Amino acid sequence: MYYIKPVISIGKVDIKSFEQFPIGKEVLIITSKTVSQNYGLPDIFDELRKKSSVHIFNHIRPDAPFEDLDLVLDELKQVSIDTIIAIGGGSTIDAAKALSIAFGDVSYKDVFYGKTPVPTTKIPLIAIPTTAGTGAELSFGAIIYDKDNGKKGGIRGEIIQPNYVFIDANLHNGCPIHLKAEVGFDCLTHAIETYISKKSNPIVRNQSVNCIQVIFQHLTKSCKENSIEDMEKVAIASSLMGINLAFSSTCLPHRIQYVIGPMTGTSHAQGLIAIYKGWLQYLYNEQVDELNQLASDLNMSTEEFLNRVNNLKKELNLDYGISKLGIDLKDIDEIASSVSGNVQADPSYENVESIINILKLAI
Repeated sequence: MYYIKPVISIGKVDIKSFEQFPIGKEVLIITSKTVSQNYGLPDIFDELRKKSSVHIFNHIRPDAPFEDLDLVLDELKQVSIDTIIAIGGGSTIDAAKALSIAFGDVSYKDVFYGKTPVPTTKIPLIAIPTTAGTGAELSFGAIIYDKDNGKKGGIRGEIIQPNYVFIDANLHNGCPIHLKAEVGFDCLTHAIETYISKKSNPIVRNQSVNCIQVIFQHLTKSCKENSIEDMEKVAIASSLMGINLAFSSTCLPHRIQYVIGPMTGTSHAQGLIAIYKGWLQYLYNEQVDELNQLASDLNMSTEEFLNRVNNLKKELNLDYGISKLGIDLKDIDEIASSVSGNVQADPSYENVESIINILKLAI
């Protein structure tokens, strides 16, 4: 079965946007300092305060570490939060998704480590992405980070998908160019990997092809020309990749990045950009059928597709491998042995040697 559940609104976010949906009496807003002070959001928050108690937290760091979530829970443990609004990038939205199940008797940490099942209820969540790439606003996962144990992973389940989503290209266009480029490439990785994954299906593959075409045609212009029209196309494609993530899976680059990110202090997107240099080449060397079929669906040869991805990286000044992140050959065995999760979803995976070879090609 394949269906899209959240209500999605495309256009300018203002107070009237929120009037479309039920807002409770105790509202938690997860955002960032920069975002919360721009785009007319202070006025929107003031309007919300006329009917609700509004609790704003703007401290969430990349990867949504446990301690940032705990700060919210500790400060609001006497408050009956009944609405959560997330305005920000993937980490902000993922933090809000994890928090949406965390105010009751369930420990999100126990869910994260598989000690407790994902609950069947949550606090209603409105997601307003400000970056186009993660797809967090529509996916079934919340990627968070246990810094004490060096573990980055996800809480996964349909229940944590946001209830309502706003896509406003003006919010996306406020990002620095390098950030738009990086997260836009993240969107491309979701399209490629959910197509190639063993968990893929015909609808996912069709959406992947459409998304890749959008990224190839519109990402560079959205970055270099600051084009709202191009940005909106990328933003919509990014959101639809959240659906792909819900009904398919990513492949080895994401599993590897979960190790490399905390090790190097680099962002999720930066890690993927660096790993892709090796992963795509490895797929090509191994003659993985899914890669060849993807290229064919794009009306390209496999070589033309790889060249197009590499050219996009050059256009966006993202042409680097893992050595730029501070990783060299002596680190590869340790990284490879630390990779976990559903590695078998990647058709190129045979054993840890597959990961080692990808990393060597990514140097």
